[in-house]
Amino acid sequence: MRNRTGPTLLIADDDRKDVQAIVNVVSGLGYGFITATTGATAWREFSRSRFDLVVADLNMPGGDGGVLARRVRTRSTTPVVLLSELGTASLEICGIDELAGIEVASKPLVAANLRDTIERQLQLVLASGQPATPSGAAA
Repeated sequence: MRNRTGPTLLIADDDRKDVQAIVNVVSGLGYGFITATTGATAWREFSRSRFDLVVADLNMPGGDGGVLARRVRTRSTTPVVLLSELGTASLEICGIDELAGIEVASKPLVAANLRDTIERQLQLVLASGQPATPSGAAA
C-alpha cells in the first residue's frame, strides 16, 4: 500500500502478527507502507523506491535487520528502527552501534511505544530538511 500524500515506511518482519501490529500503527497514523518478510526482499524494495523510514525486525531470514540497516546506511540517511528483544545491546551485538540514524524498539511490540518511536523518527527527518515522500512521488 502506498500513500502519496505523506511519509512511506518500509516494514520488514518475518512474523505475520508483528507485521500486522506495525501495519495497524502505521495505518492509524495515515502513512503509506510496503511490507517485506525477509531482509533480502526488504533490501530489494528499498533499492527500488524511496522510503522515509525503515522498520525492521533484527532477526529475520535472508539478511537480518542489522544487515539491512548497514545496507540502508550505505545508500541513504533514511532512519532505521530495529525491533529486538535485546534492546539497544542489539546494535553492539550486530556491530552497527557506530552507525547514525538507527534506533531500537523493544519486542514484544507495544503499539503506543512503536507509534511514538515512528513519529519521533519522522519528525527528525522533517527537521533535517529532508521532506517526507513528496505528494505524487512514487515511494
